[in-house]
Amino acid sequence: MNELNWTKGLDPKTGMPVEYDPKLDVQRYIPESRALRADHGVMKRACPTWHGGVAHQPTAYNPVKHIAYGVGAEGCFSQEGHTVAYLPNGGEDKAKSQPRKYTSDLYYGAMTAYDTVGHKVVAKAVTDIENRSGALVTAGGVVFTALQDGWVVAYDDERLEELWRFNVGTPLKGAPVTYSIGPKQYIAVQTSGRHLHPVKFDNLQNSSYMFVFSLN
Repeated sequence: MNELNWTKGLDPKTGMPVEYDPKLDVQRYIPESRALRADHGVMKRACPTWHGGVAHQPTAYNPVKHIAYGVGAEGCFSQEGHTVAYLPNGGEDKAKSQPRKYTSDLYYGAMTAYDTVGHKVVAKAVTDIENRSGALVTAGGVVFTALQDGWVVAYDDERLEELWRFNVGTPLKGAPVTYSIGPKQYIAVQTSGRHLHPVKFDNLQNSSYMFVFSLN
């Protein structure tokens, strides 16, 4: 597995870390970007963010156009090292552990469309908030996703130009799904499941609903 840890941020033209070398199978690791136990009180900045990239989020694939779609979080974060104490039966002893400071000074979401034949990124749509949902592509040329600030969003499947959005008023972490009843097609998304992170959206309140939209 590649060790990806940079300190100088992302290239604004490519979206890749500035020290990324496409000729290397394993990228160069920078020790200065890793906060160790001895670094308590010293903030170290690293890119990409610790929650970066596609993690659990379901990806989507168009088998006709050979384009894959992934959503996730991007950006950079800073943290200090700290010593952790453990309980006799396992687990962290928070009372005896050192406090740790961390912040995401650059943190945003993105959907990326990737050409699986040409092996290149063909489009990217950036969002203010991290995307912990997933991607859904339909045969009609539309890609759907959902955001933690309540937006269900539809994009053109080739350029990722926004076509439509609707805010349901509560955080969204579940991935959109599609189904049909007779000739009618529907999109459904489940609410709740917000990921806690020190960003400006942390005051969002969870709720449990299922929202269904019909496609014309």
